[in-house]
Amino acid sequence: MFDQLLECLNEQGAGVRAYDACARMARARVSEEPDNAAAYLLLAYVAQRFVESYDDQPLSVEAASEEFQQFTDIVKMLDKAEADASADARIAALNVVAAKLNTAPKTGD
Repeated sequence: MFDQLLECLNEQGAGVRAYDACARMARARVSEEPDNAAAYLLLAYVAQRFVESYDDQPLSVEAASEEFQQFTDIVKMLDKAEADASADARIAALNVVAAKLNTAPKTGD
C-alpha cells in the first residue's frame, strides 16, 4: 500500500528531489486516503525531514543509504500493520514510527 512511495524514491534516485516528490505524494494521499492519513502524514514528515537536512548540503553515500533503509523499514512496518487489518496493529505501528522519529537524531545537522 505504501510501497508506491518507495517506488517514487527508487525511480528518482533517492536523492533530495526524490524525497521532496515523495513528501508531496504522501501529503496528497492524506486527503485521498483518510483511513491512512496518520501513516501518510508520518511518511511525509520523514521525507520532508530528509529534504530539510540535505537540501544544498553534502550527502554521503553512507548517509543516503542509511536514510533510505530507515524509510524502507518504516514503509514495511506500516504495510505489515495495514495487511494485518487490525486497528490495534495499525495504531501500534503508528506509535512505534512516531516514537522512533521523536528519538532519532535529525541527520544533516
